[in-house]
Amino acid sequence: MPEGVQLWNHRPYETIEVKRLAGALGAEISGVDLSEPLTDGLFGEIYQAFVEHHVIFFRDQEITPEQYLAFAKRWGGIHLHPFMKGLDDHPEILELIKTETDTYAFGNSWHSDQMFAPKPAKCTMLYALETPETGGDTQFANLYAAYDALSDGMKAMVGGLRCHNGGDRTSAHDRKSRAERYSGASGMKLKDPGDVQTESIHPLVRTHVDTGRKALYMGSHTQCIEGFTPEESKPILAQLQKHIERPEFICRFNWAPGSLAIWDNRCCQHYAINDYAGQRRRMHRITIMGEDAPF
Repeated sequence: MPEGVQLWNHRPYETIEVKRLAGALGAEISGVDLSEPLTDGLFGEIYQAFVEHHVIFFRDQEITPEQYLAFAKRWGGIHLHPFMKGLDDHPEILELIKTETDTYAFGNSWHSDQMFAPKPAKCTMLYALETPETGGDTQFANLYAAYDALSDGMKAMVGGLRCHNGGDRTSAHDRKSRAERYSGASGMKLKDPGDVQTESIHPLVRTHVDTGRKALYMGSHTQCIEGFTPEESKPILAQLQKHIERPEFICRFNWAPGSLAIWDNRCCQHYAINDYAGQRRRMHRITIMGEDAPF
């Protein structure tokens, strides 16, 4: 939690307007120009909305890469993606491009960012530069709500479990598989992660550091449950994922140029919808480092 932000002393918003996007999660924030330096009070209200709504959205923002990075650093250290290259002039910013001829959409699965890292990402920011005329929305799922809706028996069963989470390893076979997968994404730039750890074990139910609430913590990076065989793990994880995707836990955001989203990877999954074949989409992403595990 940023220094000076006290979530237990919430007061009505004084400098921003907050409009809920859906019943489960999500809110649009207005009354903010992110190209300008933010006072501590204004940033505190934005952070409060982020924790309360789990994913927040801003419209009609015009920001340079330098302004974007200055805003991002208010949230914590910048996490560098182990498999993807950032911009040449701003390596902290990952450019996500799907061209008119590309077939692969980055993020086209239900996941929380960087779950395979020893310190998974706290939050992710995505800024829209070019968007398709139709399509290209992103869905978000509330992992608090998904956990709360489990039966007492299921909560007892999953409460002490831990899961293996993995990115692509650095073997020649896995690199080839990743290269083949990204052959339909001509604008994405791959890199070798080198010695960066991309496999980690984390609790299946995590406790959020800012709220103390429990949430399911899994996604497409989750491979199996510790102490279970893959065959035993698969039906449990599949059932939980199906549960997470229930419509009452979901919100959906329609992008436009100048839109910016910030989502909490500690209590959300997200899914980039690939339904805009023949159209172009270009986004700038910054990911914020998470806290020490275990959590």
